Amino acid sequence: MVVKYSKFFTFTGAITREPVTILVEYIEADGFRGISIESLEGEYPSAKEFDKASGVAIEGKKVGEDKIYNFLPMMLPDAHMLVDALNEALAASEEG
Repeated sequence: MVVKYSKFFTFTGAITREPVTILVEYIEADGFRGISIESLEGEYPSAKEFDKASGVAIEGKKVGEDKIYNFLPMMLPDAHMLVDALNEALAASEEG
C-alpha cells in the first residue's frame, strides 16, 4: 500500500464540544485506488500518534472505549476543511 496524499486536522465536535481528529488519505494498493476518511475522538500532535491511537481503537485493546465515529456532526467551517482535504486527495489521485 502506498499513501499518495495524507492530511489530518482536528476540530471541535458540534454536539459533544470535544476534539475530533480526521485523517484523509489517497491510497494506491494492488488493484485499489481510493480515498480513506478516518475519524477519532481526541486531538493528536502527529499523524503517527493518530495512527497509533487508531490501531488501539480498532484492535479493541481498550475494552469499553469506542473512539471511532459513525455519526460525525460538524460546524460549517469544519465541514469546509473536510471538503478541502477531499478535493486535495482527489487532485492527488489525478496526478499519477
